[in-house]
Amino acid sequence: MTAHDERHALLEELKLLRTRRRELQESLVADDHQPHDFGEHGSITELRDEIDWIERRIRDLVHYLSKTGRPDGDLSERVGLYSVVTLRYPDGSRETVQVTRFPDEDVPAVTPESPLGRALLGARPGEEIEWTAPEGSLRARVERVRRPV
Repeated sequence: MTAHDERHALLEELKLLRTRRRELQESLVADDHQPHDFGEHGSITELRDEIDWIERRIRDLVHYLSKTGRPDGDLSERVGLYSVVTLRYPDGSRETVQVTRFPDEDVPAVTPESPLGRALLGARPGEEIEWTAPEGSLRARVERVRRPV
């Protein structure tokens, strides 16, 4: 399995975990409006424990994915956390974004957890990426990757 395949497997796991977390949270909200007896408190506790476990796993995956974009000592031009990336869209327009957890006022920022951020992590100049946004499926070519200073 290549690093690219591993990254996509982790992204798929992340997507499944987020879906499961949302389902469990919706279940808790529905249960909050019902009267409870002592037996039901145990199942609610189990739901909350599972949500806590899922949230810890999501944090671990996001951290791992942000590090896999550029392993220590990697001098390639792969996108990693804090990279500044220039994208070219099919219509010819360009956009420069930074993959970061801490937005900068000078450069539009995307988090590594966002759909665009996930698509960017590990990409190289010349590669085409795709992601899903509220307006539908989008794609762009990575034109340039600048490493953080």
